[in-house]
Amino acid sequence: MASGQDKVVGASLLTFSTVVFVYYTLWAIVMPFVDETYFLHAYFPPREYAIRIPCVLLVFGLTVVLTFLSMVMIKSKKKVEKKAA
Repeated sequence: MASGQDKVVGASLLTFSTVVFVYYTLWAIVMPFVDETYFLHAYFPPREYAIRIPCVLLVFGLTVVLTFLSMVMIKSKKKVEKKAA
């Protein structure tokens, strides 16, 4: 059973994720079709960052995950070697 604090944290994360999703969707999909002189363009960075930012985050995330997996594999190999000896 979730406590009140868990529900607040979950609702906050869901709200944050929804806001980021809507903002990115508007930025990457809708804004290219809006005239450059329209006032909404002031609230969005240049469009090339719509591709660069997710690519950098993907590379960083994969680096962290693969580093973690390699560290776990190295430690488990050492345990097996220690047990065999």
